[in-house]
Amino acid sequence: MKFRERLLRFMQGRNGVDEFSRFCNGAGLVLVLIALVFTIISSGSIGRNETVALVFRILYWVTYACGLGLFIYSLFRAFSRNVYKRQKENTQFVYRKNQLRRKWESWKERWNNRKTHRYIRCPKCRQQLRVPKNKGKIRVTCSKCGEKFIIKT
Repeated sequence: MKFRERLLRFMQGRNGVDEFSRFCNGAGLVLVLIALVFTIISSGSIGRNETVALVFRILYWVTYACGLGLFIYSLFRAFSRNVYKRQKENTQFVYRKNQLRRKWESWKERWNNRKTHRYIRCPKCRQQLRVPKNKGKIRVTCSKCGEKFIIKT
């Protein structure tokens, strides 16, 4: 119990592990595993071509250093006392992650609706609109600016 109390006392006023730190740990692990693959490839190609082996050794060191750097940065974030800056970084990371997730969901929806709908842009405000396919000429009203125009679907 004493160890836990000491650890809690030590971590008081520090940032701790947040979503961005977990991402850095995961990305660091992936880079270290890729570096391991480069090592295996370079050791297998030494007898055949020295330049290929050298390129893979360089790739190994670069990916290994980047992975190790991400691990160290994650530890720095966890033990940092500048909680405001770390929370600001985490908020920016979560915002960008959510932007990518929304974009991915939009692409997925467009792919699923590709047989029944077309996606067009309003000529005035560039708002993306979804219209049914194979209906001939239809009159479309933009939901954002109210512009009315005719398109062939």
